[in-house]
This record gives sequence, structure tokens and C-alpha cells, in this order.
Amino acid sequence: MMELLEFKHENDPARNRELFGLLGEYAASSSIREKLGGVISSEPGRLWFITTEEGKAKRVTAFGSIRLGKEGANILHLYALEEGADVPVLERCLERARENGATHLTTTDFWTRKELYLRYGFAPVRKIGRFVRFKKEFERGD
Repeated sequence: MMELLEFKHENDPARNRELFGLLGEYAASSSIREKLGGVISSEPGRLWFITTEEGKAKRVTAFGSIRLGKEGANILHLYALEEGADVPVLERCLERARENGATHLTTTDFWTRKELYLRYGFAPVRKIGRFVRFKKEFERGD
């Protein structure tokens, strides 16, 4: 059974143990770093969403984070270990951005993933190296 976990990166390292315990192996993986186009990083205040599957041990299937700003929000490190496993994470990021009153939500990903973003109302706004910046504008009350 899939579970979507939510964490807030706290100032107190002891309160971040479960979050970084689940992410650690993936953050240290050079193949995941290559697929994401950079190092997985975080700072206090960032929200993280991790989907897991129950088994002998919780198995991570996808993760991502959102940085909420005064105007807009930014999705970072959206990654799925299985095809489509990141959809619930993307949907939760959209929810949190709306709840926070964001006017827009941006993310940077591969052009090959454009169908996913177009389906959720994002538009490609510019090419950044081998990646594309996608942006979704929120209408007030959207």
C-alpha cells in the first residue's frame, strides 16, 4: 500500500532524522544526482513529500520538495523510482502552493517529462541546458 509522507525540514537536526533517514541513500546516489541534474539539498522551512510502499521495511518510491515563497513556489528534486510514482508528490506540491497563496509554481525538469507537466497546467518557459523550466500560473481562487 502506498503512503504519502510529509515532512518539514526543521532547524533542529534531531527532528529531521526520519526525513533524511528516508532520503539519505538517494541523496548519496550518483546515478540519481545525474538524473536530477544536481545534488539533492534542503534548507529549514522546505516541505518534503515522500511516497513509500509498505513491506518488510518502508520502501521509497518517489520524493520531491517545495520551497514556498511570498509570491511563488518552486518544486525541487521531483524523482520517481518507478514510472508515475511521483504523480501524488506533484499533486501535493500543487495543493500546498495553492494553500500558501502562491501566484505561480515553477519546476525544472527534462523536456521528455513535458506531458506530465502539461497535464497539470504547466507551460514550458525556457530551456536551461538540458532541462526546461516549467511554470504554472494560479488564478486567484484556482
